[in-house]
Amino acid sequence: MKKNVTIKIDDRLLRQSRHAAIEEDKSLSEWVSGLINQAVMQKSSVATARKSALSFLEKGLDLGGKALTREQAHER
Repeated sequence: MKKNVTIKIDDRLLRQSRHAAIEEDKSLSEWVSGLINQAVMQKSSVATARKSALSFLEKGLDLGGKALTREQAHER
């Protein structure tokens, strides 16, 4: 189900937006909807990647062996 949204933009930006939509053979509404969809999908993708990376960092890597003692770590 689609809903109408009203936005306010200046005349110059409106003209440029209409031209950009025409260049892509789209209505202004389709063009703006596509931009919003792209922004939302990108944000969702970034959030998913961030969540995955944080989960990976929390688990850490099993490198085998055992942890160094403080003395071993600071040995020269």
